[in-house]
Amino acid sequence: MKPATIFTLLVLTSLFACRTAEIAIDPALTADAMTVKGRNGLQIGQVIRYGEYSTDKVRRGWTKGYDVPFILRFRGAKEKLSFTQFGPGGTQAEVACVSKFKSTEIQLVYDFFNVPVDYQNFFAGNISLRAGRANWDFILHNPNGDFMREYASAGFVRNGAQRIDIEAIRGLKGQPDWMKQLAVYGHEFRIDGKIVGAVSVMNKGKVWIDPQLDVETRTVIAAVATGLLLRTDVESVDMQPLR
Repeated sequence: MKPATIFTLLVLTSLFACRTAEIAIDPALTADAMTVKGRNGLQIGQVIRYGEYSTDKVRRGWTKGYDVPFILRFRGAKEKLSFTQFGPGGTQAEVACVSKFKSTEIQLVYDFFNVPVDYQNFFAGNISLRAGRANWDFILHNPNGDFMREYASAGFVRNGAQRIDIEAIRGLKGQPDWMKQLAVYGHEFRIDGKIVGAVSVMNKGKVWIDPQLDVETRTVIAAVATGLLLRTDVESVDMQPLR
């Protein structure tokens, strides 16, 4: 792409961003938007809240030990987040998130999630519910989306028997179609193709979760949405070319 063309695209994008922008949510989603509180500002003692969902104080760097297999595999990741996600009906889950993997851990990511070797930038984590319930793992490749990236941002949450797919939201309301490859503004959550939730990472953030889902599924979606709201918008570091 010629420099002049890139400059024109950036100017038009800036002009569009000056408006009060909202992400384009699939109208099939039957859920009200929940405005996020606590995302911006100081990270010390940070607590995330939206609707009937909240966390305890977010921990960075894992100040307490985890013994689940997922976490033991990826201790070397350079960005670590953990928190307790509280959901409806007293449901809660322990959540640990990792990104910016060491180059030596990338093969472990491929093996654990059985994802294609084309991807190198990941955001992943583990969601541990009450005793007796299966843990959920999640992974999102290319979470930033980035300008005209060949591989779209996508991923999934799974616990062995169940799977929730994650798809990027690239469009804003009223935005021309040609601009919808410029950036990722949030993500949708789908079960068997049906949209059941969404998260916008624009500004303070917003979350949508279908209230008809069972409380465990709602809490799991909230846990991943919270992780996406907390992660830093930085590509993986310490990466080496794949051979």
